[in-house]
Amino acid sequence: MNKVQRYLHWLRRIRYCRGFGVQSPSAYRFIRYVINEHYPYYAYDELRKDLPRLDSLTRKRMELYFRIANFRQASLWIDFCRRDDNIATYVQRACQATRVMNFSDSKHIIFNPKIEVLRICPIDGCDTILDVALKHVDDCTLFIIEDIGYNDTAKRLWQTLHESNLTSVSYDLYYLGIAFFDRKRFKNNYIVNF
Repeated sequence: MNKVQRYLHWLRRIRYCRGFGVQSPSAYRFIRYVINEHYPYYAYDELRKDLPRLDSLTRKRMELYFRIANFRQASLWIDFCRRDDNIATYVQRACQATRVMNFSDSKHIIFNPKIEVLRICPIDGCDTILDVALKHVDDCTLFIIEDIGYNDTAKRLWQTLHESNLTSVSYDLYYLGIAFFDRKRFKNNYIVNF
């Protein structure tokens, strides 16, 4: 996606900036202080020096994963994507206790009774992974689906997740979607300009 398309997309979602119109305090805090936090975190400069070749959109996503890891403080982050060491670098810099496990084949992944964080990219086997993973969610589980705005497979995954009775609160960032499964919260989907 080129810069002009990204800019036009950003303008279309301008009314969803920084939590405007969100009535839920917890959703507002997540949008404002995790998704759209503009304050430079302590490790951003170091990470830019360590990984200088990342394009701006990839770096923006990695910094979001950094903030999610810092927010969630999970012991295990499961990544069902093609191998990308950048995410492990960012996630572990945010929370050193988090172990990142990368899988690109659905035959080798086995879920424990509980999933903390799962990121799914639109690759072969992603439908199966989502179906199996939904059986292992609890109130603290967080799912991330990549490329929901422009990849047909990812759109289908996001729609399945969004329509699931297990999903409580979800955030559509166009480039990716984030879903929570906290049964104490009302079902809601927020569009966020990211």
